[in-house]
Amino acid sequence: MEIHPLLFINTPSFYREPIEIEESTSVYELLSTPPEKIQNSLIARQLHFFSRPSKDPRPLLLVLKSGEKFVASIENLNECEVRLQCFDSVRIINGNEIVAIYSSS
Repeated sequence: MEIHPLLFINTPSFYREPIEIEESTSVYELLSTPPEKIQNSLIARQLHFFSRPSKDPRPLLLVLKSGEKFVASIENLNECEVRLQCFDSVRIINGNEIVAIYSSS
């Protein structure tokens, strides 16, 4: 007794065309520079702490690399840019220019 398949479909053999992989030689240009960071980690932590909102402004004594000292409160901190409220004026300085921060209260 011979066993025959129930259904036989005559089809061509399977063939796959080789896929060509093209290597990309594109050069991507950075559109923006990475944000500048405050180099001194202690100063960065102090600025982040004192820039938090509070009921009363925190008067701080800031010492700059140039030797200049002034009293101000931090209004805003944006990456490396520090916006300060000095008595009756607003001053914007680079956070890397700050050498030390002291509480003036």
